[in-house]
Amino acid sequence: MSRSTVVVHGATGTQGSPVVRRLLAAGHRVRAAVRDTSARGLPAGTEAVFADLSVPASLTDAYAGADAVVVQLPLVFAAEAAVPQAEAVLAALKGSRVSRAVFNTGGPPALEPTGVPFVDARALLAAELQGVVDVATVVGPAFTYMENLAAPWSLPRVAAGEIAYPLPAELPVPWLAAGDLAGVIAGLVTDPAPPPLRIVAGPQALTGDQVAAELTAALGREVRWRTVEPDEYARMLGPFTGEEAAAGVAAAYTPPSPGTPPPPAPDPAVIRTGTTTVREWATRQDWRV
Repeated sequence: MSRSTVVVHGATGTQGSPVVRRLLAAGHRVRAAVRDTSARGLPAGTEAVFADLSVPASLTDAYAGADAVVVQLPLVFAAEAAVPQAEAVLAALKGSRVSRAVFNTGGPPALEPTGVPFVDARALLAAELQGVVDVATVVGPAFTYMENLAAPWSLPRVAAGEIAYPLPAELPVPWLAAGDLAGVIAGLVTDPAPPPLRIVAGPQALTGDQVAAELTAALGREVRWRTVEPDEYARMLGPFTGEEAAAGVAAAYTPPSPGTPPPPAPDPAVIRTGTTTVREWATRQDWRV
């Protein structure tokens, strides 16, 4: 396998950091696209390069000479910022002549605009990526990440014996480990014929009570599931993400209006299944508060 130079957005984040580790382990040269090039926490061998999504020229410079770019847009919901960020990435990919891009949508891929800037930015990037690079793949989780269960807003509650999450307890969810998605992304960087769309699901579809049982087994103490309303979840996230991002994330969990048709199921051919179970993932986490 040839060694590639890969630029990774969000390289210090929950989704981006495992991508960096996977690429390094595969022998690639990795550039972390960050606003602060002195940022700590990057693995040895990673080159930090300045890239600010609000400064398009910085993206062109960061991408110069790279073989591929892994794009992960931040949690931005403001109309004046979200879509321009996607436009800046597209312009920089075109201007720097990068041949390959992998776009992790960070959630179930939104391929059509909805009027919500956060969604519209992702729909725009997904729609136009094929036109600015030779090889492009849109990739994302089928539903949600296991990492949300150990996020700063969830950790104290799990320590107290409760998973508070805005999903119905009876809903089976294919929880996905971010590391499994990162492995797919790393493979797409050098895949000779990657698909235009790849969705990654966890190996088990678990109800809320089943998730609680898996954490109970992994932690050796009782953990219960409690469904919370999106507004309560927003209040949980707010101190860590800011109120705007918290409200935007929570809104994604708002049940559809009665009579709204469900979104079409993805083609089974584009789905890949990860290997990490909730229990395996939970045993590797640091649950100390």
